[in-house]
Amino acid sequence: MEAVLERIYGLYLRQRVISTDSRNCPVGAIYFALKGERFDGNKFVHDVLNRGASWAISDDQSLIGVDNVIVVSDVLKMLQKLAQFHRKKLGIPILGITGTNGKTTTKELIAAVLQKKFKVEATKGNLNNHIGVPLTILSMDENVEFGVVEMGANHIGEIDFLCRIAEPDFGIITNVGKAHLEGFGSFEGVKKAKGELYSFLREKSALAFINADNAQLKQMGKGLSNKFEYGIEKGVLKGSIRDANNPFLTVNWFSESMVINSLDTHLIGAYNLENVLCAIAVGTYFGISSQSINDAINSYYPSNNRSQFIETTTNKIILDAYNANPSSMLEALNNFSKMEYTNKVAILGGMKELGDESTSEHEKLIEHISGLDISTLILVGEEFTDFPTPSMSTLKFDSYESVNNFLKESPLNNSLFLIKGSRINQLEKIVPFL
Repeated sequence: MEAVLERIYGLYLRQRVISTDSRNCPVGAIYFALKGERFDGNKFVHDVLNRGASWAISDDQSLIGVDNVIVVSDVLKMLQKLAQFHRKKLGIPILGITGTNGKTTTKELIAAVLQKKFKVEATKGNLNNHIGVPLTILSMDENVEFGVVEMGANHIGEIDFLCRIAEPDFGIITNVGKAHLEGFGSFEGVKKAKGELYSFLREKSALAFINADNAQLKQMGKGLSNKFEYGIEKGVLKGSIRDANNPFLTVNWFSESMVINSLDTHLIGAYNLENVLCAIAVGTYFGISSQSINDAINSYYPSNNRSQFIETTTNKIILDAYNANPSSMLEALNNFSKMEYTNKVAILGGMKELGDESTSEHEKLIEHISGLDISTLILVGEEFTDFPTPSMSTLKFDSYESVNNFLKESPLNNSLFLIKGSRINQLEKIVPFL
């Protein structure tokens, strides 16, 4: 294994391009033929080589002896081992981020801030799992001065595994909430899984950035020898909301030196204050000037269906349809309820991966919505079928296609929309009809 690993690493150093996608394998790339329940990358080895891939890593024994193919016992494990080996060679600081909500936004804000001082490589999109983290590590070359690695999980033990690959020197848990309960089993399971990052940092005596106002994180972080705390009430770095509903979040922040800084963002909602403060805390710790921090955050525009603000000819839309769980759903709805607008329409998709708690969590959500300042509620998905409708005008649909058919016949204009749901609902496809 070690000899094969070193051989592949030598080939990687020549090419610096890794691909796991046979449909998009660049010329010169090393192709890792991953396989899963519904696909087998080994079937495309000859094709990618013919199209210009330099080498292919396969676990199909029938390919032994084929030119430019290295056959191993397990392609995925080899990819992970290669990333782990490369990480040890890099010798740069890496910051790991996990949490229930806000991982990607926090990661992108931190990367934007750190880029004011360092050459930064960060996780692309949400490539944060057992494949994405290795690919992120392998995207870092000798020019990179700082790595920012997002780590996601849907079962206990996964964050620890990813930490053994990325070996973060610094870490952040954005928060803990009810998500992926199907895999974690309970909220306590969520805490245990996310807390594996803190456990790794304790083991290394590495530093954690902690929201000091979050009682769950404070409790989970006991025993950490190195901490940099931030928050609204507590911490070395503090901040507060100046305006949350205009529609973008604006904040005041200050460090122990008590220098007040005002910051405008292009982020929607008070719930993003935690993400912003985390990025400011990281920048402050690494000696980035307050003006540079402000410039970096002010220049960040959310994308990929995450808290995007969209104006059409007839409506205004808050599109937050990349992910949804009970915690993020409540935060988005509470913020939406506080926004000053005459006609507010919430389009909500069913929350996934909640296991046995799915029915109770959706019922709690409906009960909570009944007390909010929302004009019209549109519910999408089978999860909402059996619940009584709240007090406001409510419509139920089985899919985004059904919503679009309704909007074609009965357009909704001069409204502020919140579109929030799990990715599988594809609620972003409603936007063209608003």
